Amino acid sequence: MTSSNGARTEIVEVARGVYARLHDGLTNAGIIVGDDSVLVIDSLRVPSFARELRADVRRITDKPVRYLVDTHGHWDHAFGNEEFTDAIIVGHVNCRRELEEYGEAWRDGVVARNNQWSDEIKTVRITPPDLTFDQRLELHFGGRRVDLVYLGRAHTSGDIFIHLPEDRLLFTGDVAQDGGVPYMLDGHMRDWVETDTRLLNLPFERFVSGHGPIGTKPALVEARDFMAALVSNAEGALRDGQDVPQATVTVRDALKGRFGDWRGFERLGDGVARLRGQMG
Repeated sequence: MTSSNGARTEIVEVARGVYARLHDGLTNAGIIVGDDSVLVIDSLRVPSFARELRADVRRITDKPVRYLVDTHGHWDHAFGNEEFTDAIIVGHVNCRRELEEYGEAWRDGVVARNNQWSDEIKTVRITPPDLTFDQRLELHFGGRRVDLVYLGRAHTSGDIFIHLPEDRLLFTGDVAQDGGVPYMLDGHMRDWVETDTRLLNLPFERFVSGHGPIGTKPALVEARDFMAALVSNAEGALRDGQDVPQATVTVRDALKGRFGDWRGFERLGDGVARLRGQMG
């Protein structure tokens, strides 16, 4: 399938009644079909994308959407929320706070970039979650347990993971990808490594990330190792007195042998700059 912006979309059934909606080069979503309703994971970047997502849900089932779960508050995952106001929107307490505090700035940033979403995003009604939690929320949905889990700060302060223990499946938002460097300019770099390590303790075999392909557990181990290597090498370079551009070269040289072919590897300097700001 092709979306209105020309990018290819694919819907993959990853467990019985559980679907990954993969959007090539853009943001993925999840769909879980219960006995009498549907749970959707992430509403995408603008209302038109959210409407296309809802249309795809209708292609799978005529059951109504009861829950929308925000993996975190970033605009490309949550600015379609207004199209789901007939559902209960669920997220971490910090996801709600960040949408309230930073949502307008995120919108202004997209407008300033003058990209293909800049006009539509001006009309977005930023819609934070209705139902929030702090550490864990357990849903029993269509005979399946769905655990919403907060394991600490990482990509944002409000990242959550959707864990389906019986299916040994995870939805990871933007904390971890299969072979991709995440956006790091809002990240909590040291905490991120610890959060990744806690994530690996959950029982799972496959994961669906916010961007890129479906991954297996070894890919998530690689994602944790990438972040650990970035932080360790960047801290060492910065403590040696290197400025951010110099430290970025140092880190790139250290990581390119193992991670140089990853999507977004050229963004590595964003993580170095973010860590420098957090070192004081």
